[in-house]
Amino acid sequence: MLWMRLKVFFTFVSLSSAQTTPGPQLVDALKAEGNFGIFVDLLQASGYLDKLNVSTHFTVFAPTDAAFAKLPAGTVDSLKADANKLADVIGYHVILNSAFNLNNNQDRVLTSANNHSIRINTYSVVHTQTAEGVNITKKNVRVLHGILHEINGVLSPPAGNIIELGSSRSDISTFESLVAQANLTTFFTNDHSTTIFVPNNDAFKKVSQPVLDYLSSHPSDLAEVLKYHVIKQYSLYSIGMAHSLSLPSGDQHKDYLMILQESNGDLKVNAAKILEKDISSVNGVVHIIDTVLIPPRVTVAIEDQGVIVG
Repeated sequence: MLWMRLKVFFTFVSLSSAQTTPGPQLVDALKAEGNFGIFVDLLQASGYLDKLNVSTHFTVFAPTDAAFAKLPAGTVDSLKADANKLADVIGYHVILNSAFNLNNNQDRVLTSANNHSIRINTYSVVHTQTAEGVNITKKNVRVLHGILHEINGVLSPPAGNIIELGSSRSDISTFESLVAQANLTTFFTNDHSTTIFVPNNDAFKKVSQPVLDYLSSHPSDLAEVLKYHVIKQYSLYSIGMAHSLSLPSGDQHKDYLMILQESNGDLKVNAAKILEKDISSVNGVVHIIDTVLIPPRVTVAIEDQGVIVG
């Protein structure tokens, strides 16, 4: 009996020790993988490696060499030549004083070392997890005092909320002005997990003048049209856009939006082609589209006036 008790005790000690064995140093782990040479160089040059070495806990999102190869030529060299820009980019891939394991997180928002948000999403239909829409190709790698996640792209900080984004881009100014006209600024900014399909200015030029006149004189229907471009409480990046995926819009009737993938790889939402994908904002993600979407009820109301939509 004593022998059995001792056996159980030493087995417990052995298992406990194995579970708490610290992982390798961060740089050693990155070098052992063999595909993080650029990130290691930039991490050291930025000064963040020194901060990580004295941090009790940390999380690192590490882009592979292939991820950096996707950037425009000369980007890495320009980062090395600009200390402030380098620190800003690398700091966005680091979380100090917190080690985060990633499980089935949906719209979980973490805060980077330089105080930017990093949105984590899980798209189970395509078996993918992302950080700001970038695929996490290997997750929860334990290193000394921290957690390492491998990503296949370089992260870019979100450019404010949708209203702030619109004020910085002249190509979507019509949509932004209509949001203000319809008093929907709060609607577009009060949800921290939103997907917005924003028609560009050329999309509004394709809408006939009689339809525009109708919407201008029917503010409640204009509001419904604008809300129809929104998916509330869900950030849908392009990596999660499976063909025929349908999600309810933000309009009053929760009319569905459907994602379609063309044979050439182009993505559409209903009849609108997605021209520019995955623009991160602090309250979700924005995609630029080439066509104004009009919900079914509003289409019927317009055509009841003898005006043809489309």
